[in-house]
Amino acid sequence: MSGFLFLHLKNLTFVYALLIFFLTNIKAMNKSSIGSLFFLFSCLAWLSSPIKLYAQLPENLVFRDAVYQDVVQTVLLHQVDDQLEEPMILLHDQLNKLKLSFDMLGDYAYTYQFTLIHCTHDWKPSRLQQIEYIQGFEEERIDQYRFSLNTITPYVHYDVLLPSSQMQLTKSGNYLLVVYEDELTADQLVLSRRLMVVDPQVGISAKIPQYARKLSEADRKQQVDVVVGATNFFFDSPKSTVNLLIKQNFRWDNAVEGLKPNYVYPDALTFEYEDETLFEGANQFRYFDMKSFRYQSENIERIFEEPDYFTVRLWPDKRRVFEDYLSEQDINGRKFIKARDDQDTDIEGDYAWVEFFLQADAPFTHEDVYIIGALNDWNLDEKNKMTYNFKRKGYQAALFLKQGYYNYLYGVVERGERKAFVEPIEGSHWDTNNLYAIYLYYTKPGTGYDQLIGTAVIPSHP
Repeated sequence: MSGFLFLHLKNLTFVYALLIFFLTNIKAMNKSSIGSLFFLFSCLAWLSSPIKLYAQLPENLVFRDAVYQDVVQTVLLHQVDDQLEEPMILLHDQLNKLKLSFDMLGDYAYTYQFTLIHCTHDWKPSRLQQIEYIQGFEEERIDQYRFSLNTITPYVHYDVLLPSSQMQLTKSGNYLLVVYEDELTADQLVLSRRLMVVDPQVGISAKIPQYARKLSEADRKQQVDVVVGATNFFFDSPKSTVNLLIKQNFRWDNAVEGLKPNYVYPDALTFEYEDETLFEGANQFRYFDMKSFRYQSENIERIFEEPDYFTVRLWPDKRRVFEDYLSEQDINGRKFIKARDDQDTDIEGDYAWVEFFLQADAPFTHEDVYIIGALNDWNLDEKNKMTYNFKRKGYQAALFLKQGYYNYLYGVVERGERKAFVEPIEGSHWDTNNLYAIYLYYTKPGTGYDQLIGTAVIPSHP
């Protein structure tokens, strides 16, 4: 065999077949062929890390915020002392910590393990081995727990700070935090949560112009234009090494991922698109406050005390699609877990089935209706999917929630899709106060992973 051998190493079975061919014909090989053999061994070594990692991960593990056991409730991952902040830390800043907390229904305590998986910009496992991005232990125990006190619903509350002195992260980028029982297997998964580690190297600015490039959408939608400032930073083809992510109000279903710069200057990259960065303006979030079960706050119709839990019935909601925009304060769809001031929320906050009802004369024909917000971790699944009640003429659902203050919207999802649209129920207005979170990822040549090198959070109307 002679000449240059180029292998597109996506199929490991094919590579091993070539290896067997080399070994069975090694006596007839010349120096060039033997060199090709060494090249093949190098490629196999390069592939072994991700293949091994993929083989170790349970098939039911999803790379998003999720729970895998029904007894898991109220998972929070945020910066210490601020529930409303995103789970993001600075690289090499040992004082910057995240707090993970969750409740396990019942009255029996276990200890759990957690680990971190480095991810690509689009939330898939990266090719890095854990030894390449974790300094210290690759997994740690969660053994700090307390039993609920004076609650109708019994539970055990867990919390842990991370990263710890025994587990330091050495690479920026996306990470999936995975909590499990004893081993990382399908039947022992507990929960997964996304977090980001940023190594700020560039500046990001953005604006929401008053008129979208599509003038027909100008009064209903918001256009996000982004400029990344970096003088002589992106030397190597930024259109292939740079990816931009934009999230609206912490939602993932309508996030725009993998944006490439459409203009490249010596000192800046610009992202100015017509359709890709056009978001529904939507409406201000609806809300309810159940920090106390002693009184009915605004938007709560009635509170029932059942033998095993509370029931909180909200006033029926109406569609706002034909109503004028009304500016109100909200927390951009998030939740704030809080009981009364005289209670320790972690262990004295109780649970309730919260009943939602959306008035609708007839059901949607091709779409399903969901409750959208941090109350269901921004997921669209069976828990927050509503069912139509023909007798009451409306959509209904119930969520099991811990005491606190909650924001939510109603959205429709076309069957078979994973993106929700809120305009058919909530209306959509350019005037709506939204938050846009922006993340810039850079695959530096020779590193083989996506670095997170810049972030920004901007309001639609400063």
